[in-house]
This record gives sequence, structure tokens and C-alpha cells, in this order.
Amino acid sequence: MHSKVKILLKISALACLILSLNSLAQTSEEAEFEAFLKARQSEFSQYEQQQKQEFEAFVSAWHDAQGAYLKQVTQKWQDPNLPSSKVWVKYSDDLNKRTSVNFESGEVVVELLNSQNNEQAVEYAKDQLNELSQVTVDKTLANDPVYIAANNTINSKSFTSTGKPLNRKIEQSKSPTTIQPKNIAEQTVLSTEIVEEVLTAKAPVITKQKDRVTISYQLPANTLSNQAKRYLPDVLQQAKRYNLDPALLLAIIHTESSFNPLARSPIPAFGLMQIVPTSAGKDVSKFLQGKPLLLSPEYLFQADNNVEAGSTYVHILSNRYFKNVRNEQSRIYMSIAAYNTGPGNVAKTLSGSKSLNQASIAANSMSADKVYTLMVNNLPAQETRNYLQKVVKRTAYYQEQLKGI
Repeated sequence: MHSKVKILLKISALACLILSLNSLAQTSEEAEFEAFLKARQSEFSQYEQQQKQEFEAFVSAWHDAQGAYLKQVTQKWQDPNLPSSKVWVKYSDDLNKRTSVNFESGEVVVELLNSQNNEQAVEYAKDQLNELSQVTVDKTLANDPVYIAANNTINSKSFTSTGKPLNRKIEQSKSPTTIQPKNIAEQTVLSTEIVEEVLTAKAPVITKQKDRVTISYQLPANTLSNQAKRYLPDVLQQAKRYNLDPALLLAIIHTESSFNPLARSPIPAFGLMQIVPTSAGKDVSKFLQGKPLLLSPEYLFQADNNVEAGSTYVHILSNRYFKNVRNEQSRIYMSIAAYNTGPGNVAKTLSGSKSLNQASIAANSMSADKVYTLMVNNLPAQETRNYLQKVVKRTAYYQEQLKGI
């Protein structure tokens, strides 16, 4: 009997020892795992901090380069203009000549300061027109003084929190910015057909002012539709990929840039669908690549990249931010407005708060027409109210144009 008790006691002691060892092992493993998580969190925080610095450095460099170039131009021109979302502008190296393509009004204007010879001015204007259909977008960008200066600043003056230079040029990033689109050698500012039609149409209007000669050409009435056709294959591809209406994508491009492949804004935003690298670009790259990356101007000025980015952002707005909105048309209206002003402002307009969940509840309690009317009347910026109306109207227009395609 005593021997059995001794055996049981030994077994019990052994069991306690095993449990104790297991507990110690688990504690050790938990400690190691917690340490691992802390290390990962620290690494992620460092990555976030570096990324934030990189994004801020890019925006700062771009604004500084833009401001410096504008200052140079102002010394020569009383009415200095820089490229915008719907107007492409190029100055000669000496800043005495300026070529502008207004994609919205359909006009090409070539201006020469202190020029006395009209014939030479017209010949120069013709050369500039031909160049618009011959020089590719990537070469145009490579010679852009603002882009060059911004790039140089980032490469020479941007540092991470560790004091080390940022490890890449904008155009040499190991992010999607290194992807080269298939049509890089073909994409020009205007098509050859449009330029030929301009040059064979009626003579340009020549205006002589005190300080300059201005040569103005009117682009053909079908320029917008011709420009749209150039980018239609990319639009159709992305529309199919995300189950979007291609007419909606065309309407957004029309409203954002009037199909200007070199569109830019002071924010800065770039390309056909005016992607802001530090906001929409972050959402897009995170969706496509798994983490936020800086999409460079070079990347976004390539039409297929830009249409992919813009279409992806529309998809994100509709299927992530507003995924709980049951009415598809309501989601479309909300996504259009959010493309311009951000989902937070749309949510606040509908529900009084920036809660996407509350916005969805509010939208689900109304018809799509009511959602549209409420936003048109109450969105905080008149620009966004106008934007929503324009995109909706142009979507209907392109739906008619695309019938049978």
C-alpha cells in the first residue's frame, strides 16, 4: 500500500514538474512572440515615418521647384502661366517663347516676345505644332524644368530620420514607378491626325501686341472625341477589370483633364485622371502592391498607368469606402463626389459626421435621386457640386457614344 502511495506521489510530482516546465516554456515563447511583435511594430513605425518623410519631401520639392520656375518666368512675362490640368504650357530655353495647348477650349497659342518678323513667328509656330505630335510624353517630361529641379532636390537634400539620404530617385524607385508601359514610345501630346488637320485648315490668327506676336490655331471640333479614342483601350480594359461603366471613366477623365496627357495641378496631381500621389496614390498603390508607395509624375504621366490608378481609386471608393450602400447608383454618385473631395466630406454631407458607416445608413434611407440632390445642394465646395453634375452629365454623353462598342 505504502509503495503504491509513493508511486502516486512520484507521478504527481513528475506531473507538476512537467506542467511547470510547460508553463515556463509557454511564458518564454509568449515573451519571445511579444518581443517579435514589438520589433515588427518598431520596424513598421520606422517605415511609416520614413515614408511620411519621403512623401512630404516630394511635395515640398515639387512646390519649391514650381515656385522657383514661376519666379523665372515672371521676370520675362507679365502674364506668367505654368502647366495646369487642362492647359499644357512649354517655354523655350531662353523663356522668350511660349506654346500653350488648351484642351478645354480647343486652342493652341504660340507667343514670341519682342518678335518683329511675322513670317518667322508663323514658321516657329508650325514647328511647335508638329512637335506636339512627334515628341513623346516621356521625353517632354524629361526636359521639364520643374520635374528636373524637383528630382534634383529630392536626390540631394532629402534625408530620413537616420540621417541617411532617401535611397532612390523618383524615377528609379523599386516601387511601381519603375514599370514601363507598352505605349511609352507612342504617346504624344496630340495625335498626328489632329495636327495635320490644324495645319491644313484655315490660316492661324496673328496678333501683334506691344511686347509680343501671338499665333493662334483652333483645334478641330472633334479633338476631344479623338483624344478620348486614344485612351479608350485602356479605359475599356480597366472598366472590365473592375466592373465599372467605361462611360463613367471617360467622363471623369474629361472633367479632370479634358484628355490632356500631361495634366498637372499645384497640389500636385498628375495625368489624365489627376492622381494625387500622397492621397489617392497611396490608396491605389496599397491596393495594387500591398503597401503605400509614391507614384511618381513619370509613372502617372503614362496613360495606361494613370487610367489604371484612377480606375482603381474609383473601385476603392465604391467597393470599400461605400461598400455598405445598397443602391448601386447612390454608390456611383457618392464615389464621383469623393473622387473630387474625399470620402469624409461626402459622409459629412449625408450624415453630419465623417463616419462612413453613418453615411451608408443615411444613403440607404434615401433614393439615389435624393442622394444626388442632397450632395449637389450641400457638398461643402461649389467646385465639388459642379464636378458631380458635370461627371453625371458627361457619363450619359459617353454612354451614347459607346453604344455598340
